[in-house]
Amino acid sequence: MQQNPMTVITAIKPNSLQALTDYLKPIGKDIKKNDVIQFSHYQQLHYCSFFIIPSNHPSGNLSATPALLVFEANIDGEISTFINDLINDNSVFMNTVYSYCQDYQDNAHLGSYLLSHDYGANAFYVAHPGQARNVIYEQQQLRKDIEQYVDANRSTLLEQPEKIRETIANHFSSTSKPKPQPFLNSNGDMIFKAILAVLVLTLLGGLFGFLGSIAQIIAIAVLVLAAVYAIVLRSHESSDKQDSRPWESPNVSAVQDVEDRQLQNHLTSVIEIKSGCFRLLTLKIVLFGINLVAKLVATKGDLSGIVTIHFARWVILPDKKRLLFMSNYDGSWENYLGEFIDHASQGLTAVWTNTQLGENRGFPDTKWLFLQGGSRDEQRFKAFARNSQLAELIWYSAYPDLSVKNIGNNRSIHEGLFSSSNLAAWLKCL
Repeated sequence: MQQNPMTVITAIKPNSLQALTDYLKPIGKDIKKNDVIQFSHYQQLHYCSFFIIPSNHPSGNLSATPALLVFEANIDGEISTFINDLINDNSVFMNTVYSYCQDYQDNAHLGSYLLSHDYGANAFYVAHPGQARNVIYEQQQLRKDIEQYVDANRSTLLEQPEKIRETIANHFSSTSKPKPQPFLNSNGDMIFKAILAVLVLTLLGGLFGFLGSIAQIIAIAVLVLAAVYAIVLRSHESSDKQDSRPWESPNVSAVQDVEDRQLQNHLTSVIEIKSGCFRLLTLKIVLFGINLVAKLVATKGDLSGIVTIHFARWVILPDKKRLLFMSNYDGSWENYLGEFIDHASQGLTAVWTNTQLGENRGFPDTKWLFLQGGSRDEQRFKAFARNSQLAELIWYSAYPDLSVKNIGNNRSIHEGLFSSSNLAAWLKCL
């Protein structure tokens, strides 16, 4: 089943910010046992969070903008189904929350109100596409059951090691065969390479006249546009001023207070987009490329070498002045940022070099969009990232004790029951 991003962004009524905060915060502090809402009841929900974007975050130059409430979720299936389930099952909670927001009417119109304010994602990454929440649960339990069976029958199994899998498979013969991987998950890398090959061949064929005069004109036009873009880009980069201030955000303490409470963490970053159409257009193009890679290439729990991200999304806010980034990941913030720097600095830099913390407080100096500098300036980048972060009021994870690798291994164990190849690799997953 396909996972989808929901990002509902609504303006908070004047003078309602504190009341809304006071309502949500206690729920977030007791996410499992509070008597208002239990997100675990929603079988299609992987993760969700509620947080507030202050009107002046991050620079203080956006005071005319109302504070925003963001409700984001990663779900299986249709957004509308999830929203309707929430309203039907928890109408008091949902209506209380959105009564603090502008343009709210009543319960009868709440579903359409939320859908009309859902901005999805400009780029969306899923570690394991097609892995429904319930399937993740079932495979986790299957692994536990197999491990218990192996422990209880270890001496018997060791007598005939070549038949270990057959014996285990026979014992768990009632287990349903896992559904095939989604088409893009299985074939996306090949499709992506084919797209690149066609583009390169078309460009070369046009330049050298193999594909006719029209293709040649198009190829030359592309090269001219690329040259003009490069000149304009360097002009902007040369005038950019990087942020040189230390960690000074008033949100840092609040963010750190909600980190490292379990195996997983949640990151929320809101950052200004540098002024001008050029930077906004560049950002949209970069996010389009990241979304394409996420859907076709990074489909097996690995985003450019980073193997700790469950879900991530980038959303350009409705005002077109700020970029929202949200991620659910394994491990600590320091390790997470370190992995980005070590394995995905080019993509990371290509996105955030178009952003700033405020006037003359830009991303670390970058040349040629991503080729030099940027996030490679580790300490300056980490300070930049911290100062853009916000703490969530509510964060829910459906499987807080499972890492990205755990989920992948559990699926491999399930698939291995129905395969006769590579016994050694299968046993290592147990």
